Amino acid sequence: MKKLKIFINNYHYAKISSLQDFAASAFLFILLFVPSLFYSAIIRCKNFLYAINILKEKKVEPYVICIGNLTTGGVGKTPIVCEIANYCSNVLNKKTAIISRGYGAKLDNKKVNIIKDYSKIYFDDGSLCGDEALLCAQNTEGCLVLTSSDRIKAAEFAAKNFGAQVVILDDGFSNRKIKKDFSVLVVDLKKQFGNTHLLPLGPLREPVSEAKRANYIIISNKNNTDTKEAKKEISKKLKTDKITLCNFIEGGYYNIKNNLEMYFLDKKDAIAFCAIGQPEQFYNYLQNSFNILYTKTFCDHYSYTKKDVENLANKAREYKCGIIATTQKDEVKIKPYLKEENSLNFVTMRLAVQFEDKGLFYAIERELEK
Repeated sequence: MKKLKIFINNYHYAKISSLQDFAASAFLFILLFVPSLFYSAIIRCKNFLYAINILKEKKVEPYVICIGNLTTGGVGKTPIVCEIANYCSNVLNKKTAIISRGYGAKLDNKKVNIIKDYSKIYFDDGSLCGDEALLCAQNTEGCLVLTSSDRIKAAEFAAKNFGAQVVILDDGFSNRKIKKDFSVLVVDLKKQFGNTHLLPLGPLREPVSEAKRANYIIISNKNNTDTKEAKKEISKKLKTDKITLCNFIEGGYYNIKNNLEMYFLDKKDAIAFCAIGQPEQFYNYLQNSFNILYTKTFCDHYSYTKKDVENLANKAREYKCGIIATTQKDEVKIKPYLKEENSLNFVTMRLAVQFEDKGLFYAIERELEK
């Protein structure tokens, strides 16, 4: 199953490297073409009904900012959500709430769950409340964090019970039920829109043409690659010049158990694991600081068990290395299982985001002042 998922992902992003892969890709095209047509018909019909106001988006009291993407897989939305939420809360002095769907969490996401009020975090286990929600709680100051699959109910709850003036949706561009006042699309600089097909034949949740509903585009640069030509290409495809670049830079490595930063790594031997949408990008980052001997990739939003952590520890001992590296997203789900593991260093790589300009933030500020 894991190999099939990897192959489909490679097909979505046109990574065909052999004649055998080409033959398998042809079979995959035949297999997925018809389901993709059905999916496309449903999505296009839904968007058409909203366009002619047969289906209507519901306006809620708080100002709604949506940070979304057109493709499946990780494009780096959550750190961007935190940056925008901190700006609204601490620079614009607006009572700000983040709403996450709570995907993969054990909490009932049909309800509205309070992960953090404006000051206190109520959970320390990402597998319970959702890894993205806990990351938002840990990396924002003075923000409310809620999880719910019902964005309307959650937004109204935030306004009624906490006086929220601004609601930020972590994902939700394709959710047309709630009216967005300001929509931001995040596009991966390298992968962009893959093979440009809709699911399941390609990675697109919606046609690229639906980017017209976005007020602003963020190009997510996680590979520190040249951006000039790619930015022009994406601007041309989406027919907009309201674009900003967001670079992801290494924010240091931290021991998960004691939260202390680690220095002088100097290409030490390590193994690595993660459960994110684009794992290869994470492993590429690690090569700058470690000699990676082994990697283990779990499915996106995977809920770890104590046995998984034990198996990873045994694998590190097998390779005779004392470091096991992972992401912030995975850190919040494995931390409860590390109390008994003292002989190894479980390390998280923290990323920082750096925008090339303040255009997006000024645009949000202007909208909020209206």
